[in-house]
Amino acid sequence: MPSTPLLDRVVLVTGAGRGIGRSIALAAARDGAHVAVSYHSSRAGAHEVAEKVRAMDRDADVRPCDVSAREDVFALAAWAEERFGRVDGLVNNAGILMESDFLDITPEQWDLVFKTDLSGMFHASQAVLPGMLERGSGSIVNIASRLGQMGWAGAAHYASAKAGAIALAKSISREFGSRGIRANAVSPGVTNTAMGRTVMEGEVGRKRMAELPLGRFAEPEEVAECVTFLLSDGARLMLGQTLSPNSGGLMP
Repeated sequence: MPSTPLLDRVVLVTGAGRGIGRSIALAAARDGAHVAVSYHSSRAGAHEVAEKVRAMDRDADVRPCDVSAREDVFALAAWAEERFGRVDGLVNNAGILMESDFLDITPEQWDLVFKTDLSGMFHASQAVLPGMLERGSGSIVNIASRLGQMGWAGAAHYASAKAGAIALAKSISREFGSRGIRANAVSPGVTNTAMGRTVMEGEVGRKRMAELPLGRFAEPEEVAECVTFLLSDGARLMLGQTLSPNSGGLMP
């Protein structure tokens, strides 16, 4: 693999102001990409990411987006195409985690999680695909979850949406793979982010740690490495696949 496998490509990352999305944006820049940084609530974090990308002599710009709103997502894609000239890679990272016993999940909660965690990926993929198809190349990576591969008591809406993210990547690859488009998923386990630390601490964290043959949780930079690989030509044979950086907690 070259040292800059994404040299001069344009990568759009949703939810890039913090957590795994932040690490993905910075990893893509280190691999040579220009980065369109999208955020919802982490404005300061998104602008800090863009500054770090520019410090690596890569281009970066920032735009807010609510991925649960189709018109917002299409405006984001149009902005990225105009600002950078094209979108070579899309990372559907933005999402929310809500926990609730199954019988306590309200229709409003179910709809919000699906609108954000799955429909947002659908809208963004639909928005960037015409340009990718015109150029005959493109890579889409959906950030799923170990819970989407195994189901989870206490977060059925989240697990179901993340399972959908995996199926969405497979479906896009089957429909557009012959035209140069690759879509894949990355399905992390518990990761050391602000969201992940709510699970890592206390008795719940000790139980989850005991499930891991590696004996530790993931760092966001390690998850990002899986994403940048899938964006690169080194993954040219990867279509509809799911990488699972979960410390061995699930071996699908």
